[in-house]
Amino acid sequence: MTLTKVSSANEDPIENAAWRNLADTYKTVYSYIMSDLRQYGLTPPQYTVLRILGNSPSKYLTMSEIGKEMIVTFANITTIVDNLEKLQYVRRQRDPDDRRLVKVELTDSGSRLFKKIHRSHRKEVARLMQVLDKDQLQELIDYTDLIKRNTSLLVASSKKATE
Repeated sequence: MTLTKVSSANEDPIENAAWRNLADTYKTVYSYIMSDLRQYGLTPPQYTVLRILGNSPSKYLTMSEIGKEMIVTFANITTIVDNLEKLQYVRRQRDPDDRRLVKVELTDSGSRLFKKIHRSHRKEVARLMQVLDKDQLQELIDYTDLIKRNTSLLVASSKKATE
């Protein structure tokens, strides 16, 4: 089943068409998810921090651990956590053993909100993905993993070339 026209000789190569389709799909899905989370007054990155903390066995993580999980810069994590702290969904605490480390944990209201949103959010994601059967979903995971691995290899080789 092809929904998007593949490239012809006068257009971009098929790799570019596939990339554009992937990016357009991401934008469409992101917009839908954003509207789902907006009813709770959160952005997707804010929800992601709540999810990471809510699913953490310890229920708290350092700022750098959150950043690694989200693959964003420390400055971005700081802004996201600042905003969640203003909403009283998380709190920061210095590690008593290493004052350089700042741990972030859910507050009681943050934990309640996470549990409420998590159930609803999972249902919305399932609705989005119901167009694919289990085998197609696994193929999608496999294909996107291949792209991620290749990108990581390219980044690593690029770093080595500049050293």
